[in-house]
Amino acid sequence: MMRNLIALLVLFSISKLAFTQVTISGVVLDSATQSALGESVIHLANRNVIADKNGGFSLSGIALGNHVLLVNHIGCKSLAKAIKVTKDTFIKIYLSHHIHAFNEVIAYGHEHNHEPDVRLVERISAKRLEKLAAVSLGEALQNINGISFLRTGNSIAKPIINGMHSNRISVINDDSKQEGQQWGTEHAPEIDPLSAGSIEVIKGASTLRYGGDAMGGVIRILSAEFNDSSYTKISLLAKGEANPNGGQVGLKIENHDSNLGYGHRLVINGKRHGDASAANYVLSNTGYGQLSGSYFGQWTRDKMKLSATASAFVQRLGILSSAHIGNLTDLNRALESEVPLITQPFTFEINRPSQLIQHYSGKFKYEFISEQFGDITATYTLQHNHRQEFDNHGRGNTSALDLILETQQLNLLVNKHLNSFRWQYGVMGERQTNIYQDRYFIPNYLRYKGGAFAIATIEEQDYLLEAGVRYDFQNTNTYRVENKEVTNDEFNFQGASANISGWARINEDLRIHGSLATRFRSPDINELFSDGLHHGSAALEFGDMSLEQERSYSISSAINYNHNRLRIQIEPYFHYFNNYIYLQPGGETQLTIRGAFPVFNYVQTDATYTGTDIDLRYRLGSNWTLQSTTALVYAKDVRNNKYIFGIPAQQTGLKLSYLFAEFLGIQNGTWTIGSDYTARQNRVELGEDFTETPDQYILINTAFGGKYGNTPLSFNFGINNLLNTSYRDYMNRYRYFANDLGINIHLTINYNF
Repeated sequence: MMRNLIALLVLFSISKLAFTQVTISGVVLDSATQSALGESVIHLANRNVIADKNGGFSLSGIALGNHVLLVNHIGCKSLAKAIKVTKDTFIKIYLSHHIHAFNEVIAYGHEHNHEPDVRLVERISAKRLEKLAAVSLGEALQNINGISFLRTGNSIAKPIINGMHSNRISVINDDSKQEGQQWGTEHAPEIDPLSAGSIEVIKGASTLRYGGDAMGGVIRILSAEFNDSSYTKISLLAKGEANPNGGQVGLKIENHDSNLGYGHRLVINGKRHGDASAANYVLSNTGYGQLSGSYFGQWTRDKMKLSATASAFVQRLGILSSAHIGNLTDLNRALESEVPLITQPFTFEINRPSQLIQHYSGKFKYEFISEQFGDITATYTLQHNHRQEFDNHGRGNTSALDLILETQQLNLLVNKHLNSFRWQYGVMGERQTNIYQDRYFIPNYLRYKGGAFAIATIEEQDYLLEAGVRYDFQNTNTYRVENKEVTNDEFNFQGASANISGWARINEDLRIHGSLATRFRSPDINELFSDGLHHGSAALEFGDMSLEQERSYSISSAINYNHNRLRIQIEPYFHYFNNYIYLQPGGETQLTIRGAFPVFNYVQTDATYTGTDIDLRYRLGSNWTLQSTTALVYAKDVRNNKYIFGIPAQQTGLKLSYLFAEFLGIQNGTWTIGSDYTARQNRVELGEDFTETPDQYILINTAFGGKYGNTPLSFNFGINNLLNTSYRDYMNRYRYFANDLGINIHLTINYNF
């Protein structure tokens, strides 16, 4: 009897084990030619298999749940893809084989992970971020075609996509929108790229999923996936720079236990720099310091994944001394002078005027695989942003402007696949409060936002079509003191956004993409209420409470051609704006108790944006690659038949890259040299600005890096502005008072163990 019972238990255990383990089979193909990539190495759940000559493979005994699929093939960029195993599955894996020599590739998401997707995406990997030792989002996004920057000095850079920035660009931290004082022209996103697994730059109509106001594009920060195995990794990063003089130290600790399904990651990053220098003089009081860190923990069990993230970002920035002038006479002298009125010896000290920014956030994310409803993701995020600005007239820790912004967000996303169809739908809710202390610039407010979207996608082998709709509403109650009484103003905005997008494969080398979209954007709090001195940008800014919401109509397309050594990516676009809002020079300067400053006003009109981003790459040989990039944008006020202020000038660049396997003990190395040309912005109204538009200029940059022998040590050595060119950038708010950065020599060292 006992023997029979034991036999039954063993038989039951074996049958249950067989039921919970499945087989994953598939084929590895060239994404362009559809030809088989034999002898590819596939790794899944601590198991390896080599594909046969037809690219086929099979892995049996795979447990149900979440895994990371790794695929390698000689001459291809490795693929790492998170998958969810629920049953026996056959998959097709596409690798970009014939363009493997290109370091940075703009591609459709579908091409790399076989997800139905029409987005135009530029991906920046974690290795690339470590190589750059990027401590700001601006540094992480440098050298990406189609992206320029609105700068305030050397430490603040806001990304510009399709000529648009600030409120028209959404920064999505995983699934939640980053909320800081991003409305200002010199308020850069409080993001530490070293905490990210990768960064996506998304352009085109499909940005609708992330909000109706992302008219220019979306920058999405993604967490790194843990490997299936149990491991502990420690990475040390150090970077030194000559201009601005200083350095950076970073630490990343990552641990994963495959048996428990638990992984966690700790990142700490610190940076300290002194005054920067132009080609011929010191830019006084432009030093800055930053301390940031994050913790990410993730627990996976069967069809469920639970994660938590906590991050802190503290930054102290000096404001260029020569930008804060005491009287109108000196301000006029400063606007006409080739050299700043204030130049002092180099120092690491950060004096007034200055800014102190603190951003803290916490996030909980729950993911579940439901066979009935699809993949369900729910996210709750809490953000606390505290900004203080200090002028020349205060003492000690007394600030002139103090703003505390708190934001709570809840997002729910459902993703359902039905054969060749895909359905995405979701809702979001947000509560945001702002409290000001000290001087008034914008009011206290309480704002509620909500939105819902649905996107349907149909995918076949040679084409994909996607259609989506979104509805958003916003209620804002503002509170300010006027004539010694509290004034309450309420604003309500609502509207729908829609898009239709798709691509078609013409042949194995050519694919075309097209999209149509309409969106709306509510005027932000600074556009309605700004009143007085904005310390960081050294300007007086004034809002307009009568501003109405924007409505945009967009057409964008892309041509993607890949054949052997040649790759061509062309992305033309056209945007029409009804009630377009922008910051316009007021044509005057004013004297205040805090000094003399130029005046800017928020105005509204109808406008058009027309432009294109072009990326051409040609592999000259097995090791040499030549790349040419061009970004063109033309903006016009069609209501008043005039140019719009603050639009990037035309830009083009040329870069030569050399890849080598080994040289003088250095393995997997790269050497690049390139030139970037920025034209003079001639599409400006005469007499509207406070100074003449800066001249055209060319910058030459070079870099050399790789891995040292068989050690875990890698490095990157570079020189920016190699010829120490003197120039002023039209998109730098401090161009009225000083030149941009001179030559900068930098070295980054990364050690992994």
